[in-house]
Amino acid sequence: MLLIGFSAFGYPKPAAVPYRWELTFEAGDLRMYRDAATGARYWYFTYTVTNRTGKDQLWAPSFVLFTDTGDVLQAGRNVPNNVSEDILKMLKNQFLEDQNQIIGELLQGKENAKEGVVVWPATNLEVNEISMFVAGISGETARVKSPVTGGEVILRKTLQRNYLVRGDAGQRGSEPVELVDETWILR
Repeated sequence: MLLIGFSAFGYPKPAAVPYRWELTFEAGDLRMYRDAATGARYWYFTYTVTNRTGKDQLWAPSFVLFTDTGDVLQAGRNVPNNVSEDILKMLKNQFLEDQNQIIGELLQGKENAKEGVVVWPATNLEVNEISMFVAGISGETARVKSPVTGGEVILRKTLQRNYLVRGDAGQRGSEPVELVDETWILR
């Protein structure tokens, strides 16, 4: 078992230099979308992922939003198909794929990069802080003992992006949410 660095608090940290495959992930902005038909609001996020690992990789990412209002939102869950389709049309990018279409083999090289959009329902507009967790970018893992069950748990290297929502989230239109910081964690 490879030992990963541990912090003073006892939780593991990702290796300072990647020792497993890692994709190039270029993040776009986190924005709000309002469905004209229903008035419902949704968060959406665009990105580009490129495989420069030397080997074709499976791209099956996981995107989760945590809000300071207690919401834990899995990308795509409770998002009507027409909302994803409307966002794709609005963005006018023929290469952009939604969170389901984009899953599959990611071939090597910049010419095979994939552009994606992910969508979450904005269930509470009183939000001030949002954390996004993106898993599937790296093959790095760590095995740790669960303090609750005593069994082994596998943690995966995950990109954490923290945002600050200034003002009224429902009135912001498609103005990008402010990115405060970005870090790698094992989750």
